[in-house]
Amino acid sequence: MRLTIKLSRSSAWAASLAVAVFSGFGAAVNVVADEPTPRQQPVTEVDWAVAARMDIDFIYSTLRDNHPGPVDTSNSTFSKWLTEGRSLALNQAATATHAADYWRAVRLYTNGFRDGHIWFGLNQPMRRVWPHFLTARDATGKTRVVLNDGEPYVPLGAELLACDGLDAESLLRKLVDPYRWNADIPHERNTNSVFLMTAIEDDPQKPSTCRFRVDDREFDYSLRWSQISQDRFAELIDQATGRAQARIALHQIGPVWFVSLPTFHLQEPTQVDDMRALISELGQVVGKLRDAPWLVLDVRGNSGGNSGWGSEVAAKLFGKKLVNRIEGQFDWTVDWRASKTNAETLREYAAQSEKHGQIADARYRRKRADEIEKAAAEGKTYVRKAHPARYASDAPTGRSPFKGRVYLLTDHTCASACLDFADIARRLPGVVHIGLSTSADSIYIDNTGQVLPSNQGQLSWSLKVYRNRIRSNNEWYEPAITWPGGLMTDEAVASWVQTLTH
Repeated sequence: MRLTIKLSRSSAWAASLAVAVFSGFGAAVNVVADEPTPRQQPVTEVDWAVAARMDIDFIYSTLRDNHPGPVDTSNSTFSKWLTEGRSLALNQAATATHAADYWRAVRLYTNGFRDGHIWFGLNQPMRRVWPHFLTARDATGKTRVVLNDGEPYVPLGAELLACDGLDAESLLRKLVDPYRWNADIPHERNTNSVFLMTAIEDDPQKPSTCRFRVDDREFDYSLRWSQISQDRFAELIDQATGRAQARIALHQIGPVWFVSLPTFHLQEPTQVDDMRALISELGQVVGKLRDAPWLVLDVRGNSGGNSGWGSEVAAKLFGKKLVNRIEGQFDWTVDWRASKTNAETLREYAAQSEKHGQIADARYRRKRADEIEKAAAEGKTYVRKAHPARYASDAPTGRSPFKGRVYLLTDHTCASACLDFADIARRLPGVVHIGLSTSADSIYIDNTGQVLPSNQGQLSWSLKVYRNRIRSNNEWYEPAITWPGGLMTDEAVASWVQTLTH
């Protein structure tokens, strides 16, 4: 079972970094949010260069001594970046004079590992600003306005040519790529380009004057940066990237049924209620769905969570025996990094699990802690826990119980537990993957987290590594049928799937 931390857009940091989030047997954690907005901290003068250097050195030593990557002989790039990336980040940190400079220096280091399970975010609530429009890089390589607000404004579709003497591509390479884009996942560059026209208030690097082209006309525009709340900021990013704002539910548009699964990270009790209600409803109407002409398993916007929810949904639709057969084809063997710190961490998790009545989970974690501590004392790097596949990867799973066509619909967001669901769904008989290519995740899992020494940021990192996962490190899925373009609304998807032949 894997768990993805998705920080809320308002006040979830204290709850999310707390170890209580590590619920579930052998859970993995992937933090996928941007900076949270935690409880208010007193405003103090900060030497941002000192803070950045302090935290970068802490991240270096922490990962060196406790993360599975530095001793992973199958991934030499990790240990290489551990050292080389530190030098680059420290050089950048030396000139930091603002919170945004601090964020860039530390994020340069953590993002360079190309591991979505290594996460860094700010501890202080920083004021966001934007120039009343957002841009994104399109499939042709041009950066265009995709959202605007207020008057005067830059027209939608206007091409961004340059800002302050730097062309659009150079701006992305300077302000976005090193900090937000995992270069192992090429198609995510365009998605992350939407952050170009966002900044922390008073950021010394935010653009001032930009040049645009509309048809054959070029014009200069002086940017008017204004404050924006974290909630509003997140809403605009979702809107600009076309991410679905769906609720966990079963619904119908014409003859097309949608099983909407926008998240597997159920932070709020209402989300748990929605998922339980959906699973119950699927059990009641599965006969009707199996007779329907079209069914869409819709994971747009789903960046992960607890993979157990996806397994339950699949089992309700296709039967538990079939799903177990598919999951039995996967090898879940892992190596835990052997360190005294990791053993202590697992004991802390065990105590919390016991407090919450999760006795089996507490017992499991204490046993792992004892093994890890013993291995560390003996100078070993790993503790291996073998979970080999029970069936061959090509073992037959049976025929589809559905008379109509069943589709798995993804966008670029799908990662972590969403990819675990895709592992199953793509192997269900008769299911065809459509939409956009997914995201990807690393093979390092089961996270812990800590506030950094400067108290300006937080870090999350993994304790163990998959050895024979069905997907390799940072491997994504390509759909069998690609979305033709435009906004991926429910109505547009419903019309589209009725035209598909395969």
